[in-house]
Amino acid sequence: MIESFVKGFREIVQNTKLAVISVMALVLGFVAEVLYIFAGKYDFLSFDFFVIKLFEEVLLALLMGLLLVPRRRENLLSLLVFSAFYGLTVSAGFSLFVLPGFVAFMFLFFVPLLSAKDESPSSVLEKNYRMVFKGEKTVDVFLAAAVVFIVWFIPYLGSIISNLLRVVLVYSMYRIMEGSYEKTESDTGSA
Repeated sequence: MIESFVKGFREIVQNTKLAVISVMALVLGFVAEVLYIFAGKYDFLSFDFFVIKLFEEVLLALLMGLLLVPRRRENLLSLLVFSAFYGLTVSAGFSLFVLPGFVAFMFLFFVPLLSAKDESPSSVLEKNYRMVFKGEKTVDVFLAAAVVFIVWFIPYLGSIISNLLRVVLVYSMYRIMEGSYEKTESDTGSA
């Protein structure tokens, strides 16, 4: 996971798109924090909390999917649908308290990036599952998700920092795993 931190933050300096997305994630986190303050951040069963979290998660998934990975034009609908699904699932999990939200976040970790590349929902979910739970970096993904989740609970700064960490960690881990994932795909296809 340390490798992902280092590569991700180094890439922010080198990759203009990632830097722009990171700034947008910070702004989105700031807006969400202001909304949480007015709505009562830790009132998990509140409808306001659910709506704010839904807004934050859908927009962050869209930003990541639209701008971070090369996508085909026809995958825009898939990306929109998966961003809404991602936001709804993580928000509902959070609203049902922390553990279901963490499980949803962990299971859908790479979905915003994969949905920009693949059209089929089953393909996106299958690739995400294999990358998260069947890969060699499962512990790293779990630790990254745990760090993002724990940071989210920091009063007044949680969403801001966690959105930045999420963009950096998800993107850098995706890039690290993409090489090994593509290699295993070609190995299993030729067998």
